[in-house]
Amino acid sequence: MRLDMSKVRTVGLIIALALVILPFLVQPASANPATRKESLISYIGGRYDAVEGGYSVAGETTSRIESTEAAALILDSLGYLSSRPPMIDLVKMKNFTQKVQWKTGAETYSRYGGFSSYIAGPVGIATTWTALQLWNLFGEFTDIPHMGSINFNVTAALIYFNKTQTTSGGFGNASGTAPDILSTYFALDSLNMLLQLKPEETRDKWLRNETKTVEWILSCRVGNSFKLSPNSSVAGVTPTAAAVLALDSLSQLSSLTSSGDVAQWILSRQVNSSLQGMALGGFEEGPGTNDTNLVTTFYAVKGLQTLNALSQCNLQSAAEFIIQCQAADGSWGNVPGLPLGALPIAGAAVDLLQILGFTSLLDQEDPNSLTPSLLDWRLVLVLSIIVVAAVVACVALRMD
Repeated sequence: MRLDMSKVRTVGLIIALALVILPFLVQPASANPATRKESLISYIGGRYDAVEGGYSVAGETTSRIESTEAAALILDSLGYLSSRPPMIDLVKMKNFTQKVQWKTGAETYSRYGGFSSYIAGPVGIATTWTALQLWNLFGEFTDIPHMGSINFNVTAALIYFNKTQTTSGGFGNASGTAPDILSTYFALDSLNMLLQLKPEETRDKWLRNETKTVEWILSCRVGNSFKLSPNSSVAGVTPTAAAVLALDSLSQLSSLTSSGDVAQWILSRQVNSSLQGMALGGFEEGPGTNDTNLVTTFYAVKGLQTLNALSQCNLQSAAEFIIQCQAADGSWGNVPGLPLGALPIAGAAVDLLQILGFTSLLDQEDPNSLTPSLLDWRLVLVLSIIVVAAVVACVALRMD
């Protein structure tokens, strides 16, 4: 039998070439899929605004105070800001925070002194409270050069706070708006933070009538729960927790008669029936509403913590509900199973896991981070080339 050496050489060359390019085409599969924490940190990094030093919401590039506060809270809570220098420019972030305070216009201007969501944006007591929360966090980093040289106008912020109070004693989200109990909590907690920054000021000077404010808060009560305002039709976990937090901000929690019954009302909103599937462990906003969500759970936990009743709820179940709310994009959604989440909700989730003592759940494998397949398609392709070349060689040899 005569061998056609040119065919043999050709086939051999094909096989040799396939073996040479195999290491370059086929990259080794990742040893481990991402954890929930790694997915979250990756999501946060994608929202960073390197120009302003803040963080944006998905689909935007503009830094917003809500996303920035949430990102800073998460990174600090998980220990990512403990290194020196920290992983992000905190000086630039602090400068962004002071820039969102509205300083133009006279003191009588409705926006003067408050903080907006983004530079030159609308001002509200909620965004002002968020900015002050972030400002408090900056107090942990006084060892970083230039942090102490950046300040905001505390007096102007006090003026804005005062303008959001209504004659009823409650506070609205902005000057001229109707009072609600959530805005009242944000306002009173903001006042406490501002007075800590400027201790020479007093509550009596800036809060028009504390007694009237307490009376307004209590007027929102119906049974063992609270409504958003006296004119609201239904009670809920969020306004009930906000009432508790507002009274605590005034050191008036003792005025909440039968506080244990209020705590029990909140506790009864936790879903403990497995019939509701992934809603198990979270809190629903009202009796029988079946709207279990993370925001309501956030306020429920905060309210129970303030009432020293947190240990009475199912902590493990609550933590598992929170962890299930991680969205497919790595952030957190208000309910389980969402493809897209948001940084502020992710911040609430991490805060809750820390309060409940279950941050270790973030080390779980992220179910949205797929485990690499055992056979890479490129490996299959190259092996196919080798097999075909070997078959061709065998056929050529037999023909000869």
